[in-house]
Amino acid sequence: MASPPRFTSRRTLAPQQAPGLYVSTYDVRLGAAICRRLAAGESLRAICRHDPEMPTEKTVWNWARAHAEFRLMKDHAMGVARAASLAAQGARDAASRAAVRRRAWNAGFDGYCQGVADEILLRVMRGEGLSEVCRDPDLPCVGTAYNWMRRYPDFLEQYRRAKALAPEIMLEDACEDLPWLGERASWPMLRRTVRAVDRRAGRRSLKRYAPASAGGPAGGAEGAASDA
Repeated sequence: MASPPRFTSRRTLAPQQAPGLYVSTYDVRLGAAICRRLAAGESLRAICRHDPEMPTEKTVWNWARAHAEFRLMKDHAMGVARAASLAAQGARDAASRAAVRRRAWNAGFDGYCQGVADEILLRVMRGEGLSEVCRDPDLPCVGTAYNWMRRYPDFLEQYRRAKALAPEIMLEDACEDLPWLGERASWPMLRRTVRAVDRRAGRRSLKRYAPASAGGPAGGAEGAASDA
């Protein structure tokens, strides 16, 4: 069975409420039916494109321009539909928040290994930052290391101890390779080395800033602690 034809408009030169060359085909009954479907949640595109008995979208918009009563009715219907849509979305969000989360398949399996933890602590003690250490492809990422600290208090305590010992070990490593150039030249070189190591250690420490250096910026700006 063939679908009935859509509305056809008739050209006219008579004055129109909305500028145009066609006589309005507005029908009160049809306008009310459209508004009821809009309020129920259907889109104007779906109403006009899927139902051959309805006018085109452009015709409906022209009706709203030409007839104030239909425009107000259409605006009210769309407001009702929006309010219902927002209420439904809010209900879905509340149900999602209240739902019991599924336990992760790898919960409890964090891969903690004391040997790997010792390797991380040793390198931190030698002056490397945790982010720098964890860039090693053979070691876990920095997020995993922090998760280990939250889950294993012993590892956290060892990490803090390693950070506290780092300045002394860094200084020993730096001074060990210094050549002996005689007392007159070696002491100034040693003092410069100590200052450089102290600045580096300040940047790596937990809650400390590197001291100001002569001719350089203040330690507070230069040496903010890089690891939490």
